[in-house]
Amino acid sequence: MSDLELLIKKVSRYVSFGQPVSSGSVINQRISDPRVPISACYMSMKLMNEQEHYYYEIWLKKEGMFAVTEAWYKETTVSRSLLYDDLTYEQLAEVYGEEDSRTVIMRMNEIIKKSENEDWHRMLGSRRV
Repeated sequence: MSDLELLIKKVSRYVSFGQPVSSGSVINQRISDPRVPISACYMSMKLMNEQEHYYYEIWLKKEGMFAVTEAWYKETTVSRSLLYDDLTYEQLAEVYGEEDSRTVIMRMNEIIKKSENEDWHRMLGSRRV
């Protein structure tokens, strides 16, 4: 198993996977809001066009692959659609750019570090009782 596969497996223990809203409020999401047909966790975004408030968003899928959505933000609403699905990290780097893809790795490491730190504090707290 590669270092990246181990990282993905480890971060998957700490994050929640869900279906991203395809259109609706960013702040007040409803169960009835339409969804992008993937089970994923948000990782990163990259501004593609400032005038149109157009972004690429990176999602880690439950299966360990990546997805890219294109999203248009207007005030507190978003409209997004699935652009690429089931990408390996190498394919993600081709689509998203090598440097920007590294931010996904950094985010996964941050999630793991923070989650393990919280686990450690919880474990210490339970021993003090």
